[in-house]
Amino acid sequence: HGEAGSVDLKAIEKKQQRNITIYNNKQPKDNLNIDESSLFGKAPPDHGLATKQMSGKEANKEQLTVAFMCSATGEKFPLFFIGKSKQPCCFAKWSPKDHGFYYRNNKTSWMTSELFEE
Repeated sequence: HGEAGSVDLKAIEKKQQRNITIYNNKQPKDNLNIDESSLFGKAPPDHGLATKQMSGKEANKEQLTVAFMCSATGEKFPLFFIGKSKQPCCFAKWSPKDHGFYYRNNKTSWMTSELFEE
């Protein structure tokens, strides 16, 4: 119970009121929700057609992160893909913006604070 006793309840209440004030002063279009998911596009299936466990296949762990974002008014934003390759082969002739989405890369294909702020 040591940590619970050291919590300043007045400070928490003050910050909660501040957050409520900020939230109430925003327009619904400025209230954004973002979620991300990993896409394992090269992973082999777990089961064959007979729904029997397949053995001898090592799972390909190469992933692509996809971020989805929308506003409280229902406005949808372009998809945000994060991969490992700086310039994937599939973008040889066109850029991702030509296809209606954003693409960035990093070593782990994960969302970082720098990418989130973009």
